[in-house]
Amino acid sequence: MADAIFGGIEGGASVSTVVITNGNGDILAELKGEGTNPWILGIEPCLSRVNDLIKEALGKANLNNNTKLNGLGLSLSGCEDLIFCKTFESKLIECYPDLTDAVTVVSDTLAPIALACESGGAVIISGTGSNSLLINPDSSIKRCGGYGHLLGDEGSAFWIAFKSIKLCLDHLEDFNYVPNGYSIDRVWEAIKAHFNIDKVLDLLNVFYGEKKEKSEIARLCKTISELAEDGDELSLWIFSEAGKELAKFIQSLYPGADKMLHKENGGLHVVCVGSVWKSWELLKEGFMNQLDHHHNSQETIVDEFTLLVLEKTVALGGVYLIAKKLNFNYPYDYEHNYRKLFHYVHDRQGQ
Repeated sequence: MADAIFGGIEGGASVSTVVITNGNGDILAELKGEGTNPWILGIEPCLSRVNDLIKEALGKANLNNNTKLNGLGLSLSGCEDLIFCKTFESKLIECYPDLTDAVTVVSDTLAPIALACESGGAVIISGTGSNSLLINPDSSIKRCGGYGHLLGDEGSAFWIAFKSIKLCLDHLEDFNYVPNGYSIDRVWEAIKAHFNIDKVLDLLNVFYGEKKEKSEIARLCKTISELAEDGDELSLWIFSEAGKELAKFIQSLYPGADKMLHKENGGLHVVCVGSVWKSWELLKEGFMNQLDHHHNSQETIVDEFTLLVLEKTVALGGVYLIAKKLNFNYPYDYEHNYRKLFHYVHDRQGQ
């Protein structure tokens, strides 16, 4: 059924990626648009944006933008609760009945695993925010994180930006406090330039006045990464601390993984999604320290895992999910969808 048409959307807080494919797995169109997190936008504006994005993608695929999809898979940040997802699906069909014959709505953690891991695996998202999830061969799930910037987002771009700001603020209020012994000068200058401010009190307006979007604050992370790559010690340390936070996700998920996943070639497969992973070399030291140095006997020993980076858009994972839901004979091409970023094996002699 090459004439079948499927759509997939990966919806983050800041950016969405859309893909249109046919039944043979050919990607007919791919594009990026604004974020589609229903908690940030509200449900109805989010539905409208989904509809607009699919129409735009159909046009790019040289299809009539009134073409009705056979299936649409939405993998959206904020869609953790099953009842909420079902409500979103119903409202989409109700508001836009000519958009698609069938729809599935899942968390943004599920599509990356669907794209790279045939029998299940784990994902750690570190973009604007952070989240992680493990799915076993029997479809049982273990979660860690996903509570947003007020309650979590550890190791994310927002977390790195916020930590940078807070370390500078603490030092400027008490010169005896020097974060890990490092100068704040370059980081503080970068913060002032990013937000176009002159002094500490101007931060009140950034956070409480004309409130900035979470994503605008998170964008400071890119500047901090550039400082780290240029050798700034405070920036390097902040990224090392972020690496520790990301390793904690693996320590949380690993015990919940089925033995079958532990026995995969390379151990548990962990898909890494989000822009922060592009700075893996900056994260690596803290990441390894968290895994190798057990501060107490209660901490999980992680034996083996492989970090994977997707080579195809996560939106294609949305297509995989809806095709499976419809029992459609879709050409799932797992091994060409990713590359290996890092392979970890615990040194039991060195523990």
